[in-house]
Amino acid sequence: MNILLYYASLPTTTAAFLEKAMRRICGVISYGPTVNKDMLGKLDLLSIEKRVKNHQITFLNGDMERVLERLPVGWKPDVFLYVDTGLFYTLKNLEVLNCLKAIYLIDSHLAFDLHLELAKDYDIVFTAHKPAVEMFKERGIENVFWIPPACDPDLHEKKAEEKKYDVGFVGSSSQERVDLLNKLGQRFNTHYERCFLERMAEVYSQSKIVFNKSIEGGLNMRVFEALASGSMLLTNEADGSGLEDFFQDRKHLAIYRSENEIIELADYYLKNDDEREEIASEGMRKALNEHTYGHRAKDIIKTLSLFVKYIVGGDNT
Repeated sequence: MNILLYYASLPTTTAAFLEKAMRRICGVISYGPTVNKDMLGKLDLLSIEKRVKNHQITFLNGDMERVLERLPVGWKPDVFLYVDTGLFYTLKNLEVLNCLKAIYLIDSHLAFDLHLELAKDYDIVFTAHKPAVEMFKERGIENVFWIPPACDPDLHEKKAEEKKYDVGFVGSSSQERVDLLNKLGQRFNTHYERCFLERMAEVYSQSKIVFNKSIEGGLNMRVFEALASGSMLLTNEADGSGLEDFFQDRKHLAIYRSENEIIELADYYLKNDDEREEIASEGMRKALNEHTYGHRAKDIIKTLSLFVKYIVGGDNT
C-alpha cells in the first residue's frame, strides 16, 4: 500500500511516530508544512527546533494539484492520510486525489466542532478519542474508527536510569495538574519538567511513579509512554476513554479517583517497592506487547485495506 501522509512537521506528535512505524510496512511519501521558529516559539517548543525535519514534498500552499505533480514517476497513492498535530493549514483541491482519503484526528474532545468540519471531506475518519466515534456518527460521519495513542519502543522503553524522584511529571501545566503536583510535592520528592523526546523518556525512567492527569477525560499519549518507561503510572479515572479497556487497575497501573486518593496511593506504593515495581513491570510488558505505534500502524492499514481492497501482510514491529 502506498500512503501519501500529510502532517505539520512536529517531531513530538503522534503523526511523527506513526510515520516511522508506517515506513516499516508500506510505501510512504510525507507531505506538509515545516513548522518554523516563530511557531515553535509560540508553542514553547524551541528546544526541539533542530529536530524539526522537512517533508519529502513541501507544503506548496496546500495545493494538492501541485503535490501530485511532484510525486515520483510511477508512484501513485492508494490513500491520502491526514494526521492531526493540532496545527491546521488549509488544503486545496482535495478532489483531485484519485484515491481513498482518510484523516486521523487526535484531540477530538478538545476541538470537536473543528474536527467535525474537517471530517466531512474524508472517506475514513480515525479518532484517538473513543467517545468521539459515536459523536461523529450521530452527526452523519459514517466510517469512523477508534485508534488510541501508543508508545515508540525506540524512544520510550525503560532506560537504565537511577531513580531520582518519588513522583515525576512531564507535560503542559494546566491548573488542575499544578494543584495536584503541589499537593504531591508537599509530601514527596516530586519533579515537574516541560521537556520532550529523549529527555522526557529519561525523566520517566528516573521516577518511581509517573503522575498523569488527563484533560477532559481523554486517553493521552503519556499513559502509553510512561508505561513503556518501566515506571509505575498513577493516573486519574477517565470513564469511557478506553483506559480500562486496555489496562487493569492495580495490575498494570494505579488509578486515583480523588485528591485524597492520589496522596494515599503515592504514599502506599512508595513504601511498598516490590508491589510498585511489579505493577510497573506488568504495565511495561502490556504497553510494549500491545500498544506501540507499530500496532497502531497495522490497525490503520488493516482498516484502510478494507476500503481499497488491498490485503496487507507482515508482522507488527
